[in-house]
Parts: sequence; structure tokens; C-alpha cells
Amino acid sequence: MKNWERNIKALADKNKQLADEIKTRILQGKENSVQIQETGNGNKVLTVARDGYIWYLNSRLDPDSVSNLYADRYESKPFYRYFIFGFSDGMAVRKILQKCDESNIVIICEPNPEILAKAVLEYDLEDLFLDSRVWICTSERWQELADVIAGVIEYSYIKLVEFCILPAYDILYPEICKKFTNEVVEKIEWEILQKGTFEGFNRKISANALFHLNNIITQRHCLQMKKELQKMGVNRLPAIIISAGPSLDKNIKEVKKAEGKAFIFVVDAALRTVIREGIRPDLVCTVDPKAPERFFETVDKQEFLWAASYWSNPSPIKKYGRKVFYYDRLMSWWDEALNKELGEEIAAVQPGGSISIEAFQLARYFGFQTIILIGQDLAFTGGQSHTKGIEGVLGDNDTYISRRYIVQVEGVDGNILETDYQMKYYKQWFEKAIQNECSELKVIDATEGGARIEGTVIQTLRETIEQECEREIEFHETLQNLPPVFDQEQQKRLHQKAAELEELKTEFAKHLAAMISMEKELIQQYHNLDKNQIKKRLNEIAKQNEKIDLHPFIGWISLYASKEEFELKESICAKEDMDIPEIMEQSVRLMESYQAAIPMFEEDYGNVFKGE
Repeated sequence: MKNWERNIKALADKNKQLADEIKTRILQGKENSVQIQETGNGNKVLTVARDGYIWYLNSRLDPDSVSNLYADRYESKPFYRYFIFGFSDGMAVRKILQKCDESNIVIICEPNPEILAKAVLEYDLEDLFLDSRVWICTSERWQELADVIAGVIEYSYIKLVEFCILPAYDILYPEICKKFTNEVVEKIEWEILQKGTFEGFNRKISANALFHLNNIITQRHCLQMKKELQKMGVNRLPAIIISAGPSLDKNIKEVKKAEGKAFIFVVDAALRTVIREGIRPDLVCTVDPKAPERFFETVDKQEFLWAASYWSNPSPIKKYGRKVFYYDRLMSWWDEALNKELGEEIAAVQPGGSISIEAFQLARYFGFQTIILIGQDLAFTGGQSHTKGIEGVLGDNDTYISRRYIVQVEGVDGNILETDYQMKYYKQWFEKAIQNECSELKVIDATEGGARIEGTVIQTLRETIEQECEREIEFHETLQNLPPVFDQEQQKRLHQKAAELEELKTEFAKHLAAMISMEKELIQQYHNLDKNQIKKRLNEIAKQNEKIDLHPFIGWISLYASKEEFELKESICAKEDMDIPEIMEQSVRLMESYQAAIPMFEEDYGNVFKGE
């Protein structure tokens, strides 16, 4: 087997699709801008031709020493995540890895697949590709890269992130370099928002999830709605997403003209304004675990179709949700049961942090390629936080704004507007989503105010409706007639599946008790044990910990103990010289927080399943 073939085999063990792409490039053997230059001292250096100039991706004289110097720029600490832009010949990456320990992770973005192909052909890279700490990808496979970044950054590690840009790469590929760093930064911002969300709602989220787990059995699924809309030619129809920004009051009356000509989503906070104007939405989206009751107090006996997630406040669903369409995933234990009954995978609508983003995600999931935004200010337009339809629901307007972390953004008219940190993140989310799908997605910002969302077409709602809403189609009646997604036999099986939660809880509690006992025993006896005895105990604890980490019930209990999980990981990551007894003490704290959460779960479970 040739050297490059061994490289490909090693790369395929981790990322077969990338390996196949690189192998194809090598076998095609096309001339390209990436070449190898052999120097007088026997070194082989990668070069890139650009604008009549030859760029060397390592030193022509002593690449090994220069790679060492480069690696020495970066501090090596436990748990650090290294995001490296560029791969080159792999030498600098190898030097960085030599400084790392098993707790580190290295994510590499190679912006030019021709460079990776040439490196695979010319250098021995098998060790790098097989290293469990390393993930390499090209910028051509951006979604895969974004998914990996999302998987390795969590709140506990946001202060343990290091960017490494290989020499010449930021000059040769500045836009991709910026995109790579922004991807990491945006994930960090998302984790900050998520921490606040989970700590703010904590037990409420888990109690809501139990209600919806039970409710979905007799309700509907967005998968059904998707299939019906696709029969109607959804890709040729516009969707309107009505959000609750202050500019909504300017043009909400125009929406009436779009009824039956566009699929109308309304987020829960804008529902009062929509009802006031006599507009019938096709779908009401609600996701906030504590959505205020006043959002819904004018619903009365009107029949709406609702879209809900497992986190949504159950109260409006109980009162008004006669026909609810669910759309997200919960935990693999439950999702697999639903998939089995559905005969296909349930919708994977990724959370984005706001209900407007989730409505946008649903519109894309259904297949709409023209999306019209109104009330999507993402700023305090005119010094107001929301539409007048919910005045007072969130307290005094000025007081509400004064409590936000204020930043500035450009408005649609070019003026500077005040917004908050959270809404600025949502603005960036929309911009990224539009950029990623620019070839098949048209987003019109008909808000007529608020922040400029790059990538949108900015125009008035009136001209947008005249331009886009030409075809009449009756969504409402067709979707109203959709039956529950599961038949009686399926519902019976799913109720039996839900009942397994009690058994899972009991089994999990036994694993916890055993783990706490083992850790406390090691803490007490640690200084009287030799190295081999300590190693043996740690191996036993690791096996027990694996039982806990892989147990189906861990997802539930984590919802109750999210605060403790954040604190534990932060303390371990922050203190580099923590000894084994200290680590065990922290772990005992977490296991005991899980134990303390079990009675809360039992109470919430009983309220849903035994109070029926």
C-alpha cells in the first residue's frame, strides 16, 4: 500500500466522505495552483500560486524548527479547544498536538481542498488522521464543520478556546478565515444564551417536556403538515412570519389582503395584535416555557392550529390547543419510539433561541422558498420593545429596555438603532441562515423598521403582497382536517413506552447510589492506597460513570440539575491542578444533585401521568 493510500484509509476511519473526495482529487491528478517545491536540503514545501506570486506554506530552510516556533506561540492547557485555520503539511498541527493532553480537542479547517489533497499525496499524515483528538474538514463541507464546532463547544469551555491561524492562510483566504472564527464566536454566544435559558427555567422545562411527551401521543405532527403543503406546491407559495416587534403596528392591517394567498405564521407574542385586526393565522407558534398568559387571553373559542415544542408552556395548549402540531426532538429513548411508529424520522427543527427563528425554521422545513418577515425589528424601534398588542405584559416599556444589555445596530434606513445583546445574536442568526441558502431562498423584510438584516430584500408589506401573493389556495380547511398522527394501537404502545420512565428512574437511582458510594470510598482511602490500587478504583468508577452517562434517564435528570452541571464543569475546567480527591468531591456533588432531583421528577411525572 502506498503512503498516500494509508493516509486516505486513516482519514476514512474518521470522515469517509472527505476521504473519498480527497482520493478522487488525487486520482484525477489535475494541475492546480498547489505544488511541491523540493529544497536543496531535502525538504518538501507546499506552495500556492496566487496573482503571479508563489506563497510558501512552511519554511524552505528548516520547516521543523519553524513549526516548533509556531506551536510555541500557543499555551497548552487541559481542556482547551484549539481551532486551527489551515493544515498545510500538518507539521505545525503535529507540534501543537505534542504539547496537548487527552483532554484537548483540535478542530482544523482547511480552506483549500487542493492543499489537503497534495499534503495527503506527499506527506505521512496517518498519525494525525488517526488521533482521536483531531477533526479535520475543508471549507467546502461547511455544514459538517459547523456541526462539529457546535458539538465541541459548550458553556463550560467558552473560556478555553484558542484560535490558531497558520502562516499565510489569513492573507490567502481572508473571507473563509473570518467565517471560521465567526462560527466559533457565534457558538460561544449561543452557549451563553442557553445557560441563561436553562438556569432561568430549570425545572419548568422538564415539567413542560413531560406534559408534551404525553400530549403528542394523541396529537398531530408537523411531518403531516409538511406532506400536505408539499402537495399544494409549497415551494411556489410565500410564507409570512408575523413577529411582535414595534413596527408591526405600522402594517398589520395589510396582512388581511394576504389571507388565502400566503401561509401565515404568527408567533405567540403577536397573537393579540393579529386577533385584534381580525386576521386568521394558518399556524400559531409557541415555544417559550413561560409564555405569559396575557399573550392568549383574547383567543377565546377561536379554532387555531398550534405549533409547539417540548419546551412550550402547556397552559395555552391545555386551554386552546385542540389541534397541536409538534416539531422537535426530545431524547433518543423517546424519539426512537416515535420514529418506529411513524415509519420515518421525526422533524429535526433546530432551536435558534427565539420563537421567530423557530417559525422561520418551520417554514424552511415545510419547503417555503419565499419568506416574508414583518414585525421582525430586532431592535428598539422608536424606543419601543414590542407591538402595542402586548403593552404591559412585559412590564413598563422603559424599565424593560433599561434592564437589557444595550448594543447598537444599523437600521433598515441606515440610521443607528439600539438593540440588546440577545436580539443582535438573532439578527446574526438570520443573516447566516440566509447566506447559507442564498441560492434557493428569498427572504423579504417587510417589517418597515428595525435592524437591517443583511441578505434580505427590503420593501413595504403592501408592495410585497401585490408582488408575491398572487395564487389563492385554501390552507386552513385542509390542515384542520388532519387526524391525530398515531392510531389507537400506536397510542397504546406509546403510552406503554412512556410508562417505562418509572422503571428507568429506579434503575438510574441504583447506578447513582453505587457511584456515590465508590467515589466517597476512594476519597476516604485515597492517601492509603498505592498507584495501582488508585488506578484500579478509577477504572471501576469510570465504568460506573459510563453506565450513568449512557443511561436513557440521564437526559431527564440533567434538565433538573443543569445549574449544578454548569458549575461542576466550570470548576473542573478552571482549576488546572485539581487532584483526584478534589475531582471526586465535585463529582459526588453532581451525583447528589441528581439524587435530589429524582423526587422533583416523580412529582412532575405524577402530575402528568397519574393525574389524568
